[in-house]
Amino acid sequence: MEIYSGKLKIELATIVESSEENNMKNKAHEGLTMELLKELRLLLGAAGYMVGAIGTTLEKVENPKSSDYSMIKSEVEKSKKEINRVYNKASRISFRIE
Repeated sequence: MEIYSGKLKIELATIVESSEENNMKNKAHEGLTMELLKELRLLLGAAGYMVGAIGTTLEKVENPKSSDYSMIKSEVEKSKKEINRVYNKASRISFRIE
């Protein structure tokens, strides 16, 4: 048996209302809760991967394009529509009748 180790790269982007810099930074990170990070860890673990450290750093994007906003909004809406499919996979119960 061998062990492979590396990194999973996930690029994140979100939209926050304009405000004071620290408020915007806090708002950008507030959805990345410990619960969400634990769920990511569990999903990866169930797929056969041990997860070491998980952390996030979101920085303000200077001069974003209008298409960036559209792309983020579209992806968020699509994900909200499909998230139940992911969570329902975990709650399926199978019975075997013999």
